Amino acid sequence: MTVETTPWIRSAFWTGKVKAGAEERFRQHMESVLVPGLKALPGVQDVAALWPRNLEDSPPDIACQVLVRFANRADLDRMLASDERRQMRPQVVEAIGLFDGSISHIEFVTEAPPVAMLSDSKP
Repeated sequence: MTVETTPWIRSAFWTGKVKAGAEERFRQHMESVLVPGLKALPGVQDVAALWPRNLEDSPPDIACQVLVRFANRADLDRMLASDERRQMRPQVVEAIGLFDGSISHIEFVTEAPPVAMLSDSKP
């Protein structure tokens, strides 16, 4: 049996707008609750929340994009099936309460992990 070694990234797009007056609370919740919670899930290598600053060519309103990196598809599947993920649901619902829009996911494969994009180190 061959073990897949292709890295995967699961991306969550928070498409819409944070409710008026809840911007700082939403960002704080994402950075201090959801990102660390996702990092602790089985199979997860790294997590980063991305915050749009410069928009070009009229993209949809994306309040936040969350990237979750995995070593392979099996690790992604393990995270999706985990009890720990189900236990995070109340924290996700709290963030949704601060948000007007929708959340969608796209799973990507990559030849190599985007280390520079997801690491805290500076070049």
